[in-house]
Amino acid sequence: MSTTHTLTLAGCAPVPLAHYLKALGILRVVSEQKDPNATGRWYRDQFVLTSTLNREALLTFFLEEYQPTPVLAPWNGGSGFHPKDNSKALESVAKSESPHLSWPIEWKRCAGTTQKTAFMMH
Repeated sequence: MSTTHTLTLAGCAPVPLAHYLKALGILRVVSEQKDPNATGRWYRDQFVLTSTLNREALLTFFLEEYQPTPVLAPWNGGSGFHPKDNSKALESVAKSESPHLSWPIEWKRCAGTTQKTAFMMH
């Protein structure tokens, strides 16, 4: 059985909205990528995270393990979903050796499949 830690994240207050959203983002990422039983609440205008991560483990997670959520908009230029897109920026990210940026490989596979399917239908 894992030890549960309760961390007060003073920089995540319910106001302003950006701090509120930051707290929700931390909870979402921790619960999706590290501890599915993590919970959060506000106490005296500070966000309190309860999870298996202590303060050091939380910092290590965000610095070394965290995988950003990929955001792609196929309808925007440069997304790679159209053969004429300028995808230089995403190609450079795809060449990165950082484990935090492993999603572009999946993006390239998906974009390539989408292109083939779209042009086979024409």
